[in-house]
Amino acid sequence: MKKLFLALSVILLKIATISAQTSLPTLNEVLDLINKDSLRRTVQDLQDFESRLCIQTVGQNRQVAQYLVDRLKAYGIEDARIDSFHVKVSIWTIEYDQYMYNVLGTLKGTGTTDSTVIIGAHLDAVALDAPQVLSATSPGADDNATGCAVMIEMARIIHENNLKPRHNIDFMAYDAEELGLYGAYYDANKRRAANEKIIVMINNDMVGYQPETAVSWEAVLHWYDNSLDVTEKARQTLINYTTVTPFIPSVEENETRKNSDSWAYFQNNFRATFAIEKHRNPYYHTVNDVIDHLNFEYCREIARMNFVLLAYYSGINLPPLSIIQNNIHNNYNIDVLPNPANDIIRVHNYNDITIQKIEIHDLSGRLMQSVQNIMPQQNLIHLSNLSSGVYFMRIYTDKGIVNKKVIKQ
Repeated sequence: MKKLFLALSVILLKIATISAQTSLPTLNEVLDLINKDSLRRTVQDLQDFESRLCIQTVGQNRQVAQYLVDRLKAYGIEDARIDSFHVKVSIWTIEYDQYMYNVLGTLKGTGTTDSTVIIGAHLDAVALDAPQVLSATSPGADDNATGCAVMIEMARIIHENNLKPRHNIDFMAYDAEELGLYGAYYDANKRRAANEKIIVMINNDMVGYQPETAVSWEAVLHWYDNSLDVTEKARQTLINYTTVTPFIPSVEENETRKNSDSWAYFQNNFRATFAIEKHRNPYYHTVNDVIDHLNFEYCREIARMNFVLLAYYSGINLPPLSIIQNNIHNNYNIDVLPNPANDIIRVHNYNDITIQKIEIHDLSGRLMQSVQNIMPQQNLIHLSNLSSGVYFMRIYTDKGIVNKKVIKQ
């Protein structure tokens, strides 16, 4: 009997050990593993290339791209590779006719899926000694080694924690962004021609500078008209999982969304989001854009936001994921009509779920209106007190939160 007891004990111990080894970490446990020293390493390595301006030394950025390929392969992205493309461009009366070098690596989803989440950043850099006078060096620590560092850190965290996304994740670094988003347009155009299903493109461009004099840490979340729910998810994520305050730009301030790689995807009708530091880096596009001026605690906070978004959209299942449990896909069969609307909009509930309250927020997240007395099937929301523009409607239900974009004419 004692032998049987000992045998059962050994079996149970083995089962417990296997369970401990295979159990998933919680979201907060994973977020705590995002490492500022790991981010710093990538930025330093990219800065050490001395120049990352693709037109200064033919083939220079091929070495940069190969470095990023090797880093991705070290983190289990086995098919990471250079995706070359040709550019013929005139810059300041000088003709350039050469190849550029994107990086692309795919982590296949575990499900039967043809849908992909892209996380990307541009690998090239530029520095000017004077207007239209190129410097011989372009360290580009903030612009945009920090964005590349966040992308690499996502690959490291997923690999070292053996996390499995349901959908594909493409890790990308773009060349020739500084010349006019050439690498991003090359990739986005190719994906559109192939009718690829892109869930969202997550873009980081300059996410490491934060002045010591700033009262609070802030990040700008540039929005695209077809992806306002993604911007709202990013805003919620910053609030719930970081120490960074989100800043949603006005229509005029949002014009700079055109200046980074996510714009090329939006132009191809893909959904996208774009994060950038709030305070302008005084060393932008100079030889002094070096690692000594960066705040890697801040960069780590931006990386935390990126992981939450990446986990949600790619379907990495980590308990608990409270912000991700909010229903961003609006699959509860709730309609908001008409949209755009004039003075009245109707919220139709076709299911047996209970709507608890309805809120309307402006693009900065400010609460503009709240409706508490909810009818079971149809609710009339009066918009006469709102100015014309775009708003978020948050519909709180007993199953989660439904986000809708509302346009007041």
